[in-house]
Amino acid sequence: MLSEKLRFHRLNLDYFKTPYIQHCILEMPISDVLSDLTIEVGSANLSLHRFPLVSESGRIRNLLLEAKDTKVSRINVIGLPGGSDAFELAAKFCYGVNIEITISNMELLRYAARFIEMTEDISKKNLDIHTEVFLKDAVFPNISNSISVLHRSETLLPVSEEVNLVSHLTNAISNNTCKEQLTSGVSKLEYNFPSKPIKCADSETPSDYWGKSLAVLNLDFFQRVLLAVTTKVLNKTLSAEF
Repeated sequence: MLSEKLRFHRLNLDYFKTPYIQHCILEMPISDVLSDLTIEVGSANLSLHRFPLVSESGRIRNLLLEAKDTKVSRINVIGLPGGSDAFELAAKFCYGVNIEITISNMELLRYAARFIEMTEDISKKNLDIHTEVFLKDAVFPNISNSISVLHRSETLLPVSEEVNLVSHLTNAISNNTCKEQLTSGVSKLEYNFPSKPIKCADSETPSDYWGKSLAVLNLDFFQRVLLAVTTKVLNKTLSAEF
């Protein structure tokens, strides 16, 4: 299976625009077991093949070009958010492995796609667009999923801020909260949030529900979500009154 994947990349030279990349493709021996490129990510050394990687990753292409050596066999990827775990997931995508995007791995894949440039201008239906679709279909429309992803992004600062994921998630939570308020016929927030979220009892009143959901967030994110939700609902209320 691997050799078939590599042959596919070898025959599709349109992916590669420079003579150097085309030379690398034509000179690379195909083997199910032989690796021609070691990727260093932190303390991990990943033995891979350049064909699938350069077809999907603009950053890997550029690193090979900067090496100015057609026989370079080792490159270092420095500063990748999520480290080797993120790169391994992205590499599987490059090899054509069906990667299931979940709430747990979405951020690693998202940041990896952006960092190593697995975008549409490099290859159609690349990893970046897959994470974009997952966000729009499974995360942003769902308050609980948005909060879960926002919580995970706390450990990946400042990257999550730099790619605007935090602001998008905060907006999604506030927008969906506002929709829920309108749907239930409530014209204003009646949730008395404490200054810091706490675990609540088993009763499922609106304030308990939101207290439980937001309790996982750190204080900064909790306050930002609360401000966004309150502002959104109050703006809707004021608009309805005038």
